[in-house]
Amino acid sequence: MLKTSNPATIAPPAAMYSHSVEVPPNARWLYIAGQVGVRPDGTLAEGFEAQHDQIWQNTLAILADAGMGPEDIVRLNVYSTDPEGRKFLGVHRQKYLKPGHIPASTWVVVSRLALPEWLVEMETVAAKI
Repeated sequence: MLKTSNPATIAPPAAMYSHSVEVPPNARWLYIAGQVGVRPDGTLAEGFEAQHDQIWQNTLAILADAGMGPEDIVRLNVYSTDPEGRKFLGVHRQKYLKPGHIPASTWVVVSRLALPEWLVEMETVAAKI
């Protein structure tokens, strides 16, 4: 079982994330490359919200392929070209993560991603016991 922690000795998380997640010994780890808003047919979702939703769908498909689910997510790294895109963070986490499962996370605003039409990208680390 994954164990999250938010020590009382530091400020609480600023959004829906945990300061740390402890993974028990002998867990199977999965590192997912940065996912962007490209649909399975190769088309790009239009707009920030749609791309952010699609990265979640892509991530869940990769997790399922590995015999894992959203409850196995340990860490999320999100790279956004739009600081206002953070408003979709909680919405999509509530949509795709089970209540009470709050992985460690970082949100970084960048000037651009590998392709200029990509607006947001998410890397994921998961562990299954």
